[in-house]
Amino acid sequence: MSIPTIFIRALEDVFAPKVLWASLFSFLLTLAFFVGALWVLFGGVDALLVSMTHQLEGIEAGLENNWLLSFFSLVLIAKTLVSVLFFLSSAMVVYYLFLMVYSIIMGFFAGVFIKEIGVRYYPSLHCYGIGMTHYIWVLIKTLLVALVLLVLFSPLMFVPLLNMLLLVPVFYLFHRLLVLEIVSVLNTKEEYALIQTRFGAQTRLVSALCFAMTLIPIVGVIIYPYYVIVMSHFVYGKTEEIRRS
Repeated sequence: MSIPTIFIRALEDVFAPKVLWASLFSFLLTLAFFVGALWVLFGGVDALLVSMTHQLEGIEAGLENNWLLSFFSLVLIAKTLVSVLFFLSSAMVVYYLFLMVYSIIMGFFAGVFIKEIGVRYYPSLHCYGIGMTHYIWVLIKTLLVALVLLVLFSPLMFVPLLNMLLLVPVFYLFHRLLVLEIVSVLNTKEEYALIQTRFGAQTRLVSALCFAMTLIPIVGVIIYPYYVIVMSHFVYGKTEEIRRS
């Protein structure tokens, strides 16, 4: 099955009752997690806004004390640019952090409709699963690698254009979690390794196309279950090839 066909077929499954219920429940849990995190870490939304305002004022004060910028009367322009960059960077971090938490929570419920896709389209394929121990190990390793990449790229946050490189660790985490959700239900550890080696480039292409949709504000996050369905069809198809050989 070609990649365009996979994306079209996935549209037929996205409104299935099990998909909608799993999506709604995961989304509400993610919202609850973020609201709880705001209260625990900052004491509420208002306290968070005050904290961000203080950080921004600190950056602006540093610019005002720079005699070179003052000499050329660029303080106002610089402050405006910093404010815009600070807002956009913060919004991007929160947006993709929400997506990552949503994807992790969704992973606990996605197995229900992933198996249903198998029954409907691939009845000859038996679901084995990589096992909880291996799943947790891959998940922890993925999170650690993503964290290291994020730390390495974080100095670029306020550098125009170059700050787009922060999407590299985000895409890495998105791709790994998306694939892991399906193989943890369908494949053995050996099959998972084969999918990574034999179909790695195609898998990343499918993930990249899905990730591009996340750039659509709000909608890109809400339709995450659609990405899971797309990747499910892809992995099921490749698993058929592996088990035939």
